[in-house]
This record gives sequence, C-alpha cells and structure tokens, in this order.
Amino acid sequence: MDSSNCSSHPSTGPTAARAKLALETKLLALVAYLPWLAVLGWLSSVAWFLCDDAFISFRYVRNLLSGHGLVFNPGEYVEGYTNFLWILELAAIWGIFGVRPEHGAPWLSVAYTVGTVAVTLLWVARLPSLESRALIGWMALGLLCSSATFAVWTSAGGLETRQFTFFVVLAVVCLTLHRNGRGGLVSASLCLAAAELTRPEGLMLAAVCFSWFTAQLTLKEGRVSARTVRQILWLVVPFTVIVLAHYLGRYAYYGEWLPNTYYAKHVRSWYESGFRYLGAAALETGLYLILPLAFYSLLHRWRTHRDASYALAMLAVCVHIAYLLPIGGDLFEYRPLDFYWPLLSLPAAQGLFLLGSKLTGLLVRQRMLPSVITGNSVTAIAIFLPVAVYANSVQAVLLFEATRMAWHVDRPHFEINQKNAAWLLELPAMSAIASISNDLRDQTNDHWVGLRAAVHRRSAEEMISRWKRYENMDRGAIPPYALIAHGALGKFYYLSDLRVFDFFGLTDATVARTPVSRPNSERIIAHDRYPTLQYLGQRGVNLNIGHPSVPQSEAQVHVMYTAKVGPDLWLPFNSNDFELATKILSGTELDAAPPLAILATADRVVRFDADISLLEFSLEQNRFLWLETKWETTTRLDADLKTSLRLYSATEENIWANDQFLVTIDNRLTRRWDPSIPVPILNLIDISPDTPPGNYELRLVVYNSQTLDPSAEIDLWETEIVLAQLKIQ
Repeated sequence: MDSSNCSSHPSTGPTAARAKLALETKLLALVAYLPWLAVLGWLSSVAWFLCDDAFISFRYVRNLLSGHGLVFNPGEYVEGYTNFLWILELAAIWGIFGVRPEHGAPWLSVAYTVGTVAVTLLWVARLPSLESRALIGWMALGLLCSSATFAVWTSAGGLETRQFTFFVVLAVVCLTLHRNGRGGLVSASLCLAAAELTRPEGLMLAAVCFSWFTAQLTLKEGRVSARTVRQILWLVVPFTVIVLAHYLGRYAYYGEWLPNTYYAKHVRSWYESGFRYLGAAALETGLYLILPLAFYSLLHRWRTHRDASYALAMLAVCVHIAYLLPIGGDLFEYRPLDFYWPLLSLPAAQGLFLLGSKLTGLLVRQRMLPSVITGNSVTAIAIFLPVAVYANSVQAVLLFEATRMAWHVDRPHFEINQKNAAWLLELPAMSAIASISNDLRDQTNDHWVGLRAAVHRRSAEEMISRWKRYENMDRGAIPPYALIAHGALGKFYYLSDLRVFDFFGLTDATVARTPVSRPNSERIIAHDRYPTLQYLGQRGVNLNIGHPSVPQSEAQVHVMYTAKVGPDLWLPFNSNDFELATKILSGTELDAAPPLAILATADRVVRFDADISLLEFSLEQNRFLWLETKWETTTRLDADLKTSLRLYSATEENIWANDQFLVTIDNRLTRRWDPSIPVPILNLIDISPDTPPGNYELRLVVYNSQTLDPSAEIDLWETEIVLAQLKIQ
C-alpha cells in the first residue's frame, strides 16, 4: 500500500528522480563553469580598450544622426567603413537612448561576447553523441575563457569584431544542430546575412556554409530531390535577398559595388607577411595544438557515428586562414581570427577527452592506473591542463606585459623573456616557442602587422585626451570650405564640422586607387596608399591643424599659427590660403600689421645648394601681412630644412624674426616631398604695431634643421636673401 502510494506520487517517482538528478547535474556544471567565466571577466578587464579606428565609424554615426547621411564628410559619398550593421546599431543606441558610440560600442561588444559564450555552451548541451558532456563543456569553456586573445576582443576596441564572431558562430551552430528543420536553416541564413552586413568576410563564410550544407545533404540522400532543393533554398534565399539588397543599396548610394576600403587596403598578395602573422598567432594562441585536437575529434565522430558536425567549423577556419595568407594579416592583434576560438573550443575539448580515454585504456592495460579510478575524467583533465597552459600562457604574459607600456612608445616590441616569464620558459620546449614567436612578432611589427591592443589603446587614449576639447569649439570657427589632410581620421570625430581628406584613401576614392610602387618588404599594412602633392592641390587641401593647446604658447612645433576658437581654447594650424587663415584668426586677439607700403620685391628664382629652389613669392596684405612662397626640390632630400624670416631696419638691426620648418599643408617635411612638385607655403609676418616708422628689409635664410648650417644661393653664394623692401608709415 505504502509502496504503491509512493510510486504514484509525482514527487517521488522515477521520472521525478531523473529530473532532480538532471537539475543537480546542471547546477553542478554551472558552479564548475563560474571560475572560467570569472577568468574571462578578469582578462577582459585588463585588455579593455578603445582604438582610434573605431572613431571613423563613430563619425559616420554622428553624420547619419545629424541628417547628413552615411558619410564621413557631408556631401561626399564614399563608403569608408566595412561594418554597416554595426554603424546602424550604434546610431540606434545613440538616437534612442542617448548613449554615445564611444561609450556604447564596448558594452555592445560585451553583450555579443555573452551571446557567443552562451551559443558555445548551447552547442555543448545539444550536440548528439557526446560522451561526458559536462566535462567536455567544462574544458571547452576553459580553452575559450582562458584565451587572452579572446579576452582582448571582448570590448573589441569599439569595433565590430565580436558581433561578427557571434553571428558566424550562431550560424554554424544552427546548421550543425538544426540543419534538418526549416527554422534552423532560416535562422542560420539570417545570421550569415547579419555577419555579411557586419564584415565583408561574411560573404566568403556564407559560401563555405552553403557549400558544406549542399554537399552533405546531397551525399546523404544520394540524389538531388525536390526536398533537397527546398532545404537549400530555405538556407540560401533569405541571405541572398538581404545581401543583394545591401549591395544594390551600396551601389545606388555610393556608386560602388564594394566598400572603398577594399580598394584602399588591397595592394597585392603578401604571403610572406601572412605566414609570419599566422605563424606568430599559432604559437601565441596555441592554434598549433587546438587545430590538431579538433581534427582528431572530427575524424573520431565520423568514424564512430558518421557525424560531420565539426566539419563546418573546421572548414570555415581553414578557408579563412587561406584567405588571410595573401592579405598579409591585419593591423590589429589577431582580430580576424576571433571567431576561431569559439568554433574550435568544443572540437578541441572533445579531442582532449578522446586522448584521455586512450591514455586511460593504455594505463589500465599496463596496470599503471589505480583501481579506484575507473573513468576517463582524471586523465582528460591531466592532458587538458598542460594544453591550456601551452595554448594561452604566451598570449597572457604578452597581455600583462603590454599594460606596462610607456605612454609615448611607438609600436613597442613585446617579448617573452626571463624578466617577465622565467617560470614559463622552464617548461619543456617553451623557450624555443617563445624565441620563435618573439622573432615573428618583431618582423611583423616593422610593417604594423598585428600591433598589440595596448598600442591601439594608448593611441586612442592620447587622441581623446588631446582632441576631445574641440567639442567645445565655437560653431563656425572654421569656415566650411576648409579642407584638412590627415591620416589618423579617428580624432576628427570631435570636429564634426571640419571636412577631412584621408591620406590613406579610406574615404577618398582617388587615393584608394593610387598605384603602390614600393615592394612588399617596405609596405605598412593598410597604410600603403598615399596622395601626391599634386593631387592635394587638386583636391583643395588648405588647412592643417594640431590638437588644441592651452595656453596659446603650447602650439605644436610644426604649426605656424594659433587661433582662439573658444573660451580658453586655441587652435594651432597651418594654411596655404591667406584668406582662410585670416578668417580663422579673425576672432583671435592679434594686433593687425602696422600701416606699411611694399616698396619692392625681388623677382627671381632662388636656387639653394641644398637642392631646393624658391620658385616664386609674393606679399599679400589684408588685416595681416602674409608671405606666400612656392618651393621645389629636385631630388629626395636627406634633411629637413627650416626657414628663418627676418626683418631688418636701415641700421641693420634685426627687429623681428620667425623660424619655421618648411612643411606642406599635409604636414610633410622636406625629406618627404615629391621631387619636381611645387609646394606652396604661407607665412604670417606678424610685425608688432609698435614698430617705429621707417624702411625695412625682409630677408630669408634656409638652413638644415639638424646641423643648423645655412644653405647658400647658388652662384651668388649668399646665405641671406632679400625678399622685399618695406616702409612702415
């Protein structure tokens, strides 16, 4: 009677007992997973950063919300970004919630990180025929969360990296788990479309997914049936509709089928850099261990269950590696590889478990295993721990070493050595691994390939600290026809009214297609294109600015003027347009030039023995007195030259002088001038209004900025040239 009552009671029956056991198992697994999640959180906090490149996208967001459209400069329709969906999301967050991109982007990336980890655990929970699921899940999460390179891209520097990873991983998991259902296929298709809208490589990975699905479906059924075609269409059609709409929209809006950045960055194949980059990545991130383990588990599942679930993940990684090799890598520290780690963590973890099983069997046969141990867990964990150390310790040491980087160090070389990782170098073979990876990083560093996240963080921190004050600038302080040329575009997020011409062609279609003659041995990744001085003139570049200086005396070394553009805010700038310069200076408390008359100016070409010539010059007068000069070099110079402008009285008294570098409007000193291209330069002759009336001479000296040796005029061999005679009234 009691027994019958007990067995029929819902809380004490066999089903309830199994449910209770399953719940307890899940809770135990969750508790076991928490330390790994804490490790990821800790590493991510150390690696947290913003990069200046993200601010390029942020400026597109700002202009979109300001009504200018998806443009970098209002009225100039050039697609200087490759993360369309990311920009739309940031615009929505700013527009709806008032959260600016520089604050919202890293946390949006964190949300996608949480999603990526959740999808990885879902894959572990739902993958069929998985022995010791809890242990394999624990090891998979351990490989993923202890990866310093995965942690680096948790904040993603404000970029779209982790969003791309999330959609790629979710698409692969949907296809491997739910490829027989319409919902799973449509979900995978939508994820692949979102990945393509996030990064252009999404198109390639979608092709990999479509090919894998079609091949495995055809092989499984042995023929192409109507059902096969329907399933393929459920996968392909949603993606095709969305992506085709994106391409048609791009062409209608920008007039190009591909982003302008593709033309700017792609020069030619660069396999030597690609091999160095991927070689360094393999040694630092343990890819040399993780990939073989994943292949091992793939082969085991196929032989045992005829299950190719891991094949898609492996295929996506391998095809992407083949794609990266000719590109030469990436400017950022292993950013393109970010989706590898969640895709490989489960296959590698199962590979570790299988090795543990093999080892257990061997030890049992050799009677070397204690009788109290009957499972494979201990041996699997015994293999997992050294694999985790070898896979992730090098990258972790480099991460913490980077946090000690000095502020003004440019592209420092981080290395593993006795000083920062003596304990690590004691491990077998680790000294050789560290030495090779150090050498590979040193080589890639010379070409700006794989620069550490800490370098980008310091650059962005410096950019923000120096340029953010421009948001307080008076509107209209810079005339709308001003055009600045610069290579670091991110800082101009804070100067929303200023039009900017990009040195490297990301937002300029002409520069993006400028031929690159330098060999691969001299290339700088993503910075190979460069405009000619002639094109700068055609484009109408007429301004160059520095970061705001407080007080006025802190103007940058190579900038000639400072204008007051807000309360206690000074704008250092150069210009080759005296009307523009006068307008910018109009709100500045500068005294106008004293009343004067230009009695005579020299009218001749002056050729100096430093292989530079003064082709022509003129004096222009409005509120101020300006000297316009035009220079030309005949060859590439070995030194940067400076000029000294001097005003002498009739009694040979030097009453005014101004020394400045000869620098183009895009901030090129003479060593970087293109030979035979005239260079216009504008100088302000800010003579004090208290200068006594009388006759004066304006003279010029050209000299070497390093040695201070003056250059003489050829034939006359004079070092001081009289440019004009003035009369102050």
